[in-house]
Amino acid sequence: MYAVDVAKVSEYKKLVVAGASGDVRDIIGSEGTKKANKSAQEKYIKIIQSLDKNIQTLMTKEGYESFAANRLNTLSAKVCDKGNYTLQVTDFILEKNLYSAKEDKAGYYYEAKLKFISTDGKNERKDIAKGYIGLLKENGQWKVSIYRSETYPKLYKEILINEL
Repeated sequence: MYAVDVAKVSEYKKLVVAGASGDVRDIIGSEGTKKANKSAQEKYIKIIQSLDKNIQTLMTKEGYESFAANRLNTLSAKVCDKGNYTLQVTDFILEKNLYSAKEDKAGYYYEAKLKFISTDGKNERKDIAKGYIGLLKENGQWKVSIYRSETYPKLYKEILINEL
């Protein structure tokens, strides 16, 4: 769960345009496409990386791939774009670690307190998200290996009614 400001929404809009500017197979490739359009693919990847530049280094390779495959990395930006909001994480509460302190892994259920602010600054909505975060020690550093949302904010459900 991370903050979404106007710049992140702008990058998300570029991603949507890149995805809609032709056949998606040209961007991501497919079994039916012998070779993906390299320039379109590189542009798409750069936009995804710009959205994830602060979180990708905090995750294991497998954790990030799962996060991106489930499109959790663009979900907040998508909601903010469609609803004309920015998102602030006002608090992040972790429950007790589910593993022993001696292990090279940790697991926490979390609750994130959120504030959605309309881009004109006239409306604010407070909400919460709940889920699970798993960590692994990799080369002496703790990295996110699992990030799972279990309760989405109500605003997500209102805006993305059929997608959650």
